[in-house]
Amino acid sequence: MLHPIARHLGRCLAFLLLTIGCAQAAWIATPWAPQAQEVRALASHNNGTGAGILVGGRAFSGNGATGRGLVRLDAATLVQDASFATDVTIGTGPGATAGEVHAIAVESMGAIVIGGHFDHVNGVARSNIARLLPDGTLDASYDPGANNTVKALAMQAGDSVIAGGAFTQIGGAPANYLARIDGAGARDASFADPGFDNQVLALALQADDRVVVGGFFNQSHGQPRQGVVRLAADGSADATFSTDPAVTGWVNALHIQPDGQILIGGLLSSVGGQAKDGLARLHANGSLDTGFTVDADGSVYGFAWQGNGLVVVAGSFGAVDGVPLHEVARIDTGYRSGLPSVAPALDPSLTDVQPSLGGFTVYCVYSRGLDDVLIGGAFSRVDQQDRLGLAQIVDAPGVPLAPIITQVQAGSGQATLALAPPATLPASPITGYDVTCTPLGPGAPVSAANAASPVTLAGMANGTPYACTARARNALGAGPAAAAPSYVTPMASATPTPVPTLSEEAMVLLALACAALGARWLGRARRYR
Repeated sequence: MLHPIARHLGRCLAFLLLTIGCAQAAWIATPWAPQAQEVRALASHNNGTGAGILVGGRAFSGNGATGRGLVRLDAATLVQDASFATDVTIGTGPGATAGEVHAIAVESMGAIVIGGHFDHVNGVARSNIARLLPDGTLDASYDPGANNTVKALAMQAGDSVIAGGAFTQIGGAPANYLARIDGAGARDASFADPGFDNQVLALALQADDRVVVGGFFNQSHGQPRQGVVRLAADGSADATFSTDPAVTGWVNALHIQPDGQILIGGLLSSVGGQAKDGLARLHANGSLDTGFTVDADGSVYGFAWQGNGLVVVAGSFGAVDGVPLHEVARIDTGYRSGLPSVAPALDPSLTDVQPSLGGFTVYCVYSRGLDDVLIGGAFSRVDQQDRLGLAQIVDAPGVPLAPIITQVQAGSGQATLALAPPATLPASPITGYDVTCTPLGPGAPVSAANAASPVTLAGMANGTPYACTARARNALGAGPAAAAPSYVTPMASATPTPVPTLSEEAMVLLALACAALGARWLGRARRYR
């Protein structure tokens, strides 16, 4: 296992390499920009007529997605399926507001079970859980009823669904935070009550129908179990699973790898007595995988497996393994089908798309391919573009990486920005810069496209602060925006405002300083062993 100082030094150097452009990929937000309020779930769906993507959340207010609680998109085009008729609400009639769909599970024939916080579906009373027919109409025969929010669903063989959440009753009968509901919509009394003492937030089903449960609980089946446990297919305790992975914090997300290892994500501070931030991995028997050291400096909410060991991670964080990555990152778990595994590591090829740059959350992620991902959550901007709650991010090979805004100068009704190209230049030369300055208040943005540096933008309101972003452009298109906006306030008389940046040479010097400091710390650590 790496010495902690060596690991810290490795992170420092990884950040440097990523910053000066050793990662050639450039991920950007596409023009697709539906208006969605707090998306919580994304799931594949085939209704017999074609592949689709179900999007669960609150209100979808237009620009390609309209509805309340749940919409269906065409999987290939991302166009909303207008024939899918679902309206999830709190209340009915003119005063009804959008309900919340937190979880989606699809049955073998395309029927859909939804869980969340709502009391009506298509105008009919349903308490926090309902089943829809493949076309989105309500299944009138299915009405389990949960007395509080349903936060996780997992579909077992035979179309029985396991539901977890904040509820303590299903169908009026006691069911503390977890229950199994049969295909007819009744609570399955043959499923053992694990006796959780607090909320279930995540479920993952194994191929043999055993279920891994994550959440904010401290006991199961009368025994101490903190944050994560595995149950047999009938809900009884699984004696083959480690008696106590001992999560300090809580688990929001789970994913079972093809080799049976279990990724866990949440607001973690330790697992199995060892310090863990945001991420951890368990062996198939529930013991901690000490070789998995990738971490996140906040809370993890979702995983999307992409194959060949790659998994996209979503949450509320600002860095993964010490590298600045906001809310979305990709990890190489080290799994290789039919081959020996390799060491897990951050995959820097998925670059920072900056969903609102902190204080916001990506709750769920859906992979359409290695270079095409949907993200859903509570955010208002992605890649410095307006994106409300739902966005598509893609790898744009060959476009320039983010430029550097080296200086801004405010003038009367205008601003001038000096720009430097990214440290690593693409094969296709940069032809210019796209610059947009958006007022922090009323007014319209001003912009210039494919302009040479320095770029002057006119038509700005004196006394109004603006946030300015820039992208480099070449023959293949525009790349990602600069990592953070620069701010400027036009005035009748103004002076240039330098923007502090680090040149490539300064970054190299920083790396050498990191290396020297790390070596000094390592020497001290060896002396005092």
